[in-house]
This record gives sequence, structure tokens and C-alpha cells, in this order.
Amino acid sequence: MLVLDHTPIQLPELLARLLADLADQAPPSGWAANSPRRWLFPGIRPGQHLSSNALCRLAAHHIPIRPARATALIQLAEDLPPAVLAPMLGLHVITAQQWRRRASTDWTACLEARRSSSRAT
Repeated sequence: MLVLDHTPIQLPELLARLLADLADQAPPSGWAANSPRRWLFPGIRPGQHLSSNALCRLAAHHIPIRPARATALIQLAEDLPPAVLAPMLGLHVITAQQWRRRASTDWTACLEARRSSSRAT
């Protein structure tokens, strides 16, 4: 079980084992020890996270990364305006706006679409 901000999260057995192994590793040394950022998956360059290509190795262990990425982007898009989200994640502003639309909790467009389709039939 993983606890984030006092919230327990039940993890799949395989992921729990991988994270436990990661937590048991020795603390970082060299440049990583001097980095102000403590990444769960530190990259090759100082202060940078592991590249997305390297994270794809999780798929080899049957850990789906695409749904997790989409969920994280939707959560961020709910909390941040596209103008802030885009430069923060290196996205184009239009892409950030599309994620914002996906995260939208405004149901008026859905209701209007249903009303329009019922009129057409």
C-alpha cells in the first residue's frame, strides 16, 4: 500500500514489489545527491526525471502507463489554466486547451448535444 498525503492507495502486487525494491535502494550519490529535486525515477541528467522512453519499460512488466498519463494530465488540466499547464509540461497551448476540455465538468455541452440529437430523430 502506498500512502500519498494521508490517502492510502492499494497498488497491484507487481507494482508494489517494484516500488518496495526502489525504496530499498541506497540513497543517491554523485550529482543526484546534490539535486534539489527528488524524482521517483531520476534521469541521466542532473535534476531531470527519467525520459518517457525509459518509462516505457514499465509496460514490459504489464504496468499500463498511457492511462496513468492521461489521468495525470486531466487532473492537472482541472486545476491549472492552459496558459500555465502548457509551459510547465512542455505542451503546446492548444494541446493544453484540449486537455482542459477533456477535464471539463461543464455538462451543458453534453445536454445540448442530447437535445439536438433528440430533435433530429
